[in-house]
Amino acid sequence: MQKLTIIIFLLIYNLNFGQEKVYKLISKTENSDINYKAFKKFDDFKIYKNDGLKKAFEPIKGDFNVYFFIAEFKGDSFDGTRKTFHDYLILKVDPKTELIVDGFQYTLEWAEPPAISDLYKVTDKNQKINNGIDLNSLKMELVEQEYISEWRKELKDNGIIKLN
Repeated sequence: MQKLTIIIFLLIYNLNFGQEKVYKLISKTENSDINYKAFKKFDDFKIYKNDGLKKAFEPIKGDFNVYFFIAEFKGDSFDGTRKTFHDYLILKVDPKTELIVDGFQYTLEWAEPPAISDLYKVTDKNQKINNGIDLNSLKMELVEQEYISEWRKELKDNGIIKLN
């Protein structure tokens, strides 16, 4: 009975604290680009109006392929309750080389304004887009230097990218 209790505890612990985020492909848009103007507005409170946060992840016309992913996961909210969170990930990919040339990640339910305080940007431009990429390999860093602390400078997420 004691072994069963320990096994159940470990399973619950791993589900809550060691869960791997799966970034599921929502869309791939060819001949497009990231809407950089929208991402520059993440330091303005107006970004919260009219679904501005979500609209930033909609590609515009351009010369690249843009992939949009969402990872859904359970976590502890600022008010102490458990809730479902959604990490948005947008990646700009060179269609000829399939190299990821840029991208952003943001937790939609981030409660601490301004939004830029949780906006991460791809810094490793040597990764090819493919199924199963470990999100940490993109070496995403906080966009706004003012909000960087040692424990938040680089996004350390237990997540993988799923193309199918």
